[in-house]
Amino acid sequence: MKVKLIRFQDSIVFSVNVMPSPTGPFWFVRDGNKLKQCNKEVFDEAIRQGKSVKYKGYPCRRVEKIADALEVSRMKLLAKPDLPSKFRSVLTDPVQVIAVQVIDVYDSEFWIRESRNPKYLP
Repeated sequence: MKVKLIRFQDSIVFSVNVMPSPTGPFWFVRDGNKLKQCNKEVFDEAIRQGKSVKYKGYPCRRVEKIADALEVSRMKLLAKPDLPSKFRSVLTDPVQVIAVQVIDVYDSEFWIRESRNPKYLP
């Protein structure tokens, strides 16, 4: 499972699939209510261990808010002991965790590209 879709306000679909902007990334690991800045290696290891993280390097604040909401849902899912191992491995993969793509459902160009290589359709 590579993609998670969330519908929001009838016009936007969010999916976890594309890497964020490489300009000025900052990695944080949550320790209670505090954020501790760290390097990429410590950040990746925290994700593999199932710890809560925050990445600041997305292209805009809107995407950052979406990533924060996805992180909350990721932590809720990881708290479930009966979570299938395949799904747990996706949720603890650093590339999958920080990747966020925002899709406007009214973007005709996206749907033309999607129809050629469908990855969101059943």
